[in-house]
Amino acid sequence: KAPLTVTMQLKSKHSGLWSAAIDHRFITELGEGTLSRERFVRYFVQDYIFINDLVKMTGLAVAKAPDSRAARPVEQFLNAILGAEDALFIDAFKTLGVPEAEYSGAEALPTTLAFGNFLVRLAYEGTFREICAAMLVTEGVYLAWGDRLRANGADPAASGSELGRFYQGWIDLHTDDALGPIVRHLESVVDQAETNEVPKLDAIFERALRYEVAFWDMAYEGENWPQ
Repeated sequence: KAPLTVTMQLKSKHSGLWSAAIDHRFITELGEGTLSRERFVRYFVQDYIFINDLVKMTGLAVAKAPDSRAARPVEQFLNAILGAEDALFIDAFKTLGVPEAEYSGAEALPTTLAFGNFLVRLAYEGTFREICAAMLVTEGVYLAWGDRLRANGADPAASGSELGRFYQGWIDLHTDDALGPIVRHLESVVDQAETNEVPKLDAIFERALRYEVAFWDMAYEGENWPQ
């Protein structure tokens, strides 16, 4: 019997949080096509803000990589974010009927700010492998929920509504073609950890997972700064 890899150990230890992140009712309703526009727009605006911190973290991961072989898949992923994400978001906001003022001047909600700050601080202070452990959550969770919805035959476009078609497109973006290569690379980096590195990777993995669940909660239930 093959020993468990570090990635397998982390997912097994934190299986409850992992499930909470990929089985959240936000995602389930997205797949059913029943998620309200209000909830999706709140999520999408906050994700648009959050992407800036994801870009910083990924850029610092490239800079901290021990060699070009380790850096290249991360750099390719960064280029994909920089090349496509902004146009994707702007087009999506138009489709969703969100005026520019609503997203260009939007304020990060507490969870978005905390999650982004956590990742950027980790990117400055952490090692390449530690950053990869956090990215394994941010990208691995999205690949896993996309796989889950497809495996369950999610077809929100069947409703015939424009919103349903849009949800289908968002699900279709999170495929193995798009995220598989970077997730497998991150897993390989984490799996090469020395025994003494694992406790720190474990703490990072758990914290990032908690933030992912909190982000879905924020999107679904709403969140405001104290006035």
